[in-house]
Amino acid sequence: MKTNTLSFHEFTRTPKEDWAQEVSKNTAISSKETLENIFLKPLYFESDTAHLDYLQQSPAGIDYLRGAGKESYILGEWEITQKIDLPSIKESNKLLLHSLRNGQNTAAFTCSEAMRQGKDIDEATEAEVASGATISTLEDVAHLFQHVALEAVPLFLNTGCTSVPLLSFLKAYCVDHNFNMRQLKGTVGMDPLGTLAEYGRVPLSTRDLYDHLAYATRLAHSNVPELKTIIVSSIPYHNSGANAVQELAYMLATGVQYIDECIKRGLSLHQVLPHMTFSFSVSSHLFMEISKLRAFRMLWANVVRAFDDTAVSVPFIHTETSHLTQSKEDMYTNALRSTVQAFASIVGGADSLHIEPYDSVTSSSSQFAHRLARNTHLILQHETHISKVMDPAGGSWYVEAYTHELMTKAWELFGNIEDHGGMEEALKQGRIQDEVEQMKVKRQEDIECRIERLIGVTHYAPKQQDASQEIKSTPFKKEEIKMDKYSDQNASEFSSNLSLEDYTKLASKGVTAGWMLKQMAKQTQPDSVVPLTKWRAAEKFEKIRVYTKGMSIGIMELTDPSSRKKAEIARSLFESAGFACETIKNIDSYVEIADWMNEQKHEAYVICGSDELVEKLLTKAMTYFEEDSVYVYVVGEEHVSRKTQWQQKGVMSVIHPKTNVIQCVKKLLCALEVEVHV
Repeated sequence: MKTNTLSFHEFTRTPKEDWAQEVSKNTAISSKETLENIFLKPLYFESDTAHLDYLQQSPAGIDYLRGAGKESYILGEWEITQKIDLPSIKESNKLLLHSLRNGQNTAAFTCSEAMRQGKDIDEATEAEVASGATISTLEDVAHLFQHVALEAVPLFLNTGCTSVPLLSFLKAYCVDHNFNMRQLKGTVGMDPLGTLAEYGRVPLSTRDLYDHLAYATRLAHSNVPELKTIIVSSIPYHNSGANAVQELAYMLATGVQYIDECIKRGLSLHQVLPHMTFSFSVSSHLFMEISKLRAFRMLWANVVRAFDDTAVSVPFIHTETSHLTQSKEDMYTNALRSTVQAFASIVGGADSLHIEPYDSVTSSSSQFAHRLARNTHLILQHETHISKVMDPAGGSWYVEAYTHELMTKAWELFGNIEDHGGMEEALKQGRIQDEVEQMKVKRQEDIECRIERLIGVTHYAPKQQDASQEIKSTPFKKEEIKMDKYSDQNASEFSSNLSLEDYTKLASKGVTAGWMLKQMAKQTQPDSVVPLTKWRAAEKFEKIRVYTKGMSIGIMELTDPSSRKKAEIARSLFESAGFACETIKNIDSYVEIADWMNEQKHEAYVICGSDELVEKLLTKAMTYFEEDSVYVYVVGEEHVSRKTQWQQKGVMSVIHPKTNVIQCVKKLLCALEVEVHV
């Protein structure tokens, strides 16, 4: 059929007023305000984006809003950057080789907390080396990349505060194995400000770490042109509760700080830009996350033009599915969340993607969880063909309007940070931490009130007997790894004031990364700030369920029509806190209420029905328990205004769909004389 013969004359044009009126009939669809203070309308029209001139751009347009161009879709897929998080170097190598044979195309590793803070294994706690590799010596690098074709496989390692030790080991490794270092590609990057914000401390001053940043970038520009050495990451802020606008603004401010510091140290803008990787966490808010990644490309184009209006830079965007949204219970639901987040990443235009294994919240992940995460990439690539579509969300009035709102608000916050001295100064003043903390408190309240949904946690919680699906794994002991100590005497051929180039030479002589940092620290003072508070949305629910294990709630449905819906509200609320719920239906007398409460011993009871019927039956039923401690709840918005009256009649509290679950349950546990620490 020829397209010019198509006709749609049989379909009449519906005015947008009619659409708006139809939508208004559905009370479930209404305008709402997001965490970013963006008002989302229930319906969008072309007029909502008519003022956005840049929407006429094609991919590879000047702002890269719609991506880097058709070649990025036609010539290749995104990089499957599944980070291996095993603490054992040799086991990490085995898993990497297995993964590369089964679809992965990047040599990606999680660096342990110890490594990111510049510590050797013998200096770190068990927790700091429990997840991720601690690459401390040249021997570690040799074991990690044994049998790996580095000329064909990109690297991805976020080394934290500094990458100088690892780059030194890599350079020595290439010499020892007659490998041309220029063939290395990928990301071996450092993020000193992100590390400072996450842990509150770095082993050297930020001034010295900027020296490392410039040194690593100069080394890459001269010798390893396809290697990225600077990581600008929003992940520490995301995992502490930051919203999308904050993430974007902090990324821009950090990127600008790094460029400024490199330029001060003799590098040009054009030498720095190709060696930057931008790393985002992506949550389950599908359209917001798509819009966030699209917005960042255009915002970054504006930043680059502020340095040089002739400069062109397509940001390399790495994404990771959100650790913040993972739950220790009902862990297979994590796989569903990660799939949605991965989809959002690719639609948003990510160049590289790591999908969190569904059990990563419990420490190092199982091999099956790694396989499932890796195969999620393959399904998205080879069965959906999503990467073959240029800017899949482009042109959607909703997404374009959302993207514009995020850009506007993020640019304003970024400007505010710059006006007050930049990202480092904002961290040292505690302004960033305060902003993120305020947002975390708001998000925590929304989670506890079940306004922000987390499936398997706040809604559709698993039954008690099915709740724990924890993967059993053998705890890692740092004593399992032997490290040869390195003495200062071994470095007698070098002066006490070593340059960064000297450390590169020392890498082949048996030094450890920790030893290097200790020597560097002799000429400087560490920097510190108030650290960000790590947060995971499900944590309080997981903790409260420890106390409610084995407890139950009795739910009584009266005979009026409203009782069933109210019983569902009560059941959902208490099951989210870990209670087992038993329901009796069609109660029509206070005697039935009293008898059932006597026969079925539960920690508390919920009576569901209309205002008049509840008051009529419950008042009389409670006279049977005047000498006993019985805890009863009623359900419904209409009861809230009469909360005091109900409490005088012996009712524990009034619950409704937005009741704060944690506070409600803590009050009940306190009445039951259970000491709670949540």
